[in-house]
Formats: sequence, structure tokens, C-alpha cells
Amino acid sequence: MQLIDVTNSYAQTIRQQLLKTSAHFIKIFTLGNSKVVYRKKRDVAEIVISNKIRPITDKEISYVKDELLGQDSSKATVTNEGKIVEISLNN
Repeated sequence: MQLIDVTNSYAQTIRQQLLKTSAHFIKIFTLGNSKVVYRKKRDVAEIVISNKIRPITDKEISYVKDELLGQDSSKATVTNEGKIVEISLNN
């Protein structure tokens, strides 16, 4: 598994989100057929993993948490709704 940074492909969308929301950091990755959006607001980190074709696996969730949150991954809250997974971390 590998996270591939595709943030530059979404530059206009990210610029609009940064202007309209309280987020100060947004990165977009692909993980095979899955799309991963990583957003930070002050003391909150949010990750959304989505896949239009199939449900997200536990292995993918663990991998993304470990890669993006590092040591804090065990403190994260995960909401799994099948094809969409939300991960949040309040510092």
C-alpha cells in the first residue's frame, strides 16, 4: 500500500475550502481506488477515506492512521460507514 499525494490536481478546490472553512491545512492522497482527504483545523485533525466501488478495509484504515497521524493514531476516533470512513483526532 502507498499513499500518493495528488494535492496539486485539486488546487482550485483546496483554495476555495481554505478560504471558506477554518481549516489551515489540506492534503489529498490516493490509496489505490480510494481517495484520502487530510484536513487540519487548530487542534483537530480530520481524515476522510472514500471509495465509490467497495467498502474500505480495516487494513487500509490502519495504514492511513499510522501514516498520517503517527504516534497519535491510537487516540483517533473512527466512524466506518462502509464506502466512507471518517477519522478524527482532537489534540
